[in-house]
Amino acid sequence: IQFTFFTFRWMNNLLMRELPLQAIVRLWDTLFSEDSGGSGFEDFHVYVCAAFLKHFSATIQETSAEQLMLFLQELPTKEWGLSHMETLLSEAFILSTSFKDAQNHLTGTG
Repeated sequence: IQFTFFTFRWMNNLLMRELPLQAIVRLWDTLFSEDSGGSGFEDFHVYVCAAFLKHFSATIQETSAEQLMLFLQELPTKEWGLSHMETLLSEAFILSTSFKDAQNHLTGTG
């Protein structure tokens, strides 16, 4: 499956179509608070998307390619609240600090 099939929407809509309003407000609060001293808005959003993939990793690995596209475009997050977002943002922060000095992973140049 091509990442662009589902990540285009995640990146362009900043996950607005994947999360309820309360979770979006919490996510955007974190994204807007990322400054040049942190990962930065754009970079941290990539880690949030990676945390989504990690969170649903077991389902992703067990799902057929045909069903996977549908799953990734309609994630079971409609009932998510602040506790789910705190967990997801914590995982994104762990990923961002783990890869902080490994800048090639964001450029795609290996």
